Amino acid sequence: MISILFLLVWFGSICLGYNLLPIWYLIPAWVVLGFVAGILVLVLFLLIMMPVMKFTKPNSKYKYYLAKSFSIFLNVFILRILITTEGKNNIPKTGKLTVYANHKSQTDPVIIMSIFNRGLAFTPKISLYKIPILSQYMNYIGCLPIDRDDNRRTAKTMIQAIKNVEKGHAMLIFPEAGIKSRETELMIDARGGAYKIGTKAESDFLPISIIGFTVS
Repeated sequence: MISILFLLVWFGSICLGYNLLPIWYLIPAWVVLGFVAGILVLVLFLLIMMPVMKFTKPNSKYKYYLAKSFSIFLNVFILRILITTEGKNNIPKTGKLTVYANHKSQTDPVIIMSIFNRGLAFTPKISLYKIPILSQYMNYIGCLPIDRDDNRRTAKTMIQAIKNVEKGHAMLIFPEAGIKSRETELMIDARGGAYKIGTKAESDFLPISIIGFTVS
């Protein structure tokens, strides 16, 4: 949905610009301006969708569809990442689920969400909540901030994450608590406390390995 909307605005803007000024050497300018127009329309669309996202459950199908659609758009048109998956059929579509993955770049949550078959929240670092619109949407899909400088707040986050998983909302955790190395697919210095979310909620565990280099 998001990608289709973006493409319609992008190519529509190119055609409109060329019809207004049918000069062939201006086509690159229309391409750039059309791309910018597509981004602006998406931002407007996300703003319009805020009330809907706010008053629907974190694990609703619409929120899952919108989050996955936006993740695919980011991967294809902004990050330009080619993703191949193995074992996607092992993802349970229902039930309590905690997902654990290695952490190779800041784009890892977007990559995983784009291939997931159900609603998925994650535990972003607190600094991401300073970004307008993004912070609201992370709240809407059930994400919980991790403040590495505030142990009490982190403990509260863990408790809430356990409750969310118990309600059937899948939670993505990076046990390394940050990007340790891009040179290996192994988890380095994983923190045992991260696994308490899955054990306390008595959920299924789904390990995911991100292989290859991604942008940071």
